This record gives sequence, structure tokens and C-alpha cells, in this order.
Amino acid sequence: MFETSQPDPLSPALMLVSDSEDDTVRIGKSVGYALRTGDTVLLSGDLGAGKTRMVHGMAEAIGSPIPARSPTFVIVNEYPGKIHLSHCDLYRLGSIDEVEELALEERLLNGALVIEWPEVGGAALPYDVLFLKLVNGEHDDQRIITFTATGARSADLLSRSAAVFESLDGTVGLTHSSAPDQTGQAEN
Repeated sequence: MFETSQPDPLSPALMLVSDSEDDTVRIGKSVGYALRTGDTVLLSGDLGAGKTRMVHGMAEAIGSPIPARSPTFVIVNEYPGKIHLSHCDLYRLGSIDEVEELALEERLLNGALVIEWPEVGGAALPYDVLFLKLVNGEHDDQRIITFTATGARSADLLSRSAAVFESLDGTVGLTHSSAPDQTGQAEN
């Protein structure tokens, strides 16, 4: 279970900065490529923070022929691909009983699960999850995304996601503050 109403004793293990919707989708792809059956990802952030854009990247990464869209009115969208991805939005649910009716644990038997607005789910959510929090950054399109694993399974997902992100990051030519500049010296 992941309860966001109580202080989380775990510190984020990874922080990424997205400067655009494309960056957010690419970060989502990193998680999507790393997903395995039984994995759960929780996405928390204000309206418009980019949670559904993140899922869009995950759906692309699993090879889903269905583009991700907000499941706000249907509660759960299903994306077939190399694994089955269930995308749940708990925003409109009013109780844990309604969340329990979604049988989220059963969805993990045949695929992975990504949940927007996990704050509503409380004790009805799986315990071992990769928790991603998206917060607004310094400009309109910037998001600070923190990754926190709550158990061994989610720690493995975090590790795989970070490795994929590093691989994708290198292929698109992004620079890091510790990367050598044009003179061959590392930037600080």
C-alpha cells in the first residue's frame, strides 16, 4: 500500500527535469520499455502536470497501437502491446470501496498498472510501487519528476528505467551538467 496522506519515510531515488511535453513522453518511454508484468507505477501531480503525457510514452514503448488518452471518464484504459498496460485514473472516485471494485491486483497478473491520482486509492493500492511525482518547474513547460521505489520490485523497475533513460538520453544528444564541454572539460 502507498499512502500519500502520511509522510513518506523513503526519499526519492531519482530526479529528472522535463523541459517540454516531448521530454515528458521520453521519460515515460523509459519507464515503458522497463515495465514487466506485475509492475505498478503511481503518478501524482496537479492537473496538467503531464501525467497522461507520461503514460503516452509508456504506451508507445510497449508498442500499443492505441495512443494513451486520459481515462478520467472511463476510469481505466487498456493498452495492449509487448505487455498489457492498464491505465487507471482515480480522480473521479469517491471512496476506497470504488477503487477496490477495479480489482487492480488482478490486473497485475497479466500486465502492468499505471495509476493517476493515487491519493484516492489508499489501502486499495499495491504496496510495492514506483511512485512518480510531477511538479511544476521554473517555466510553463518544465516539470521536476521524482521517482521513489517502495519495495524490491519497484526498485528493480526504477533501476531498469534509469538505464533505459540513460540510453535514450545519449541517443538524442542531451547534455548533462557533468558532461565534457567543447574544450573537453567537465562542466560544473
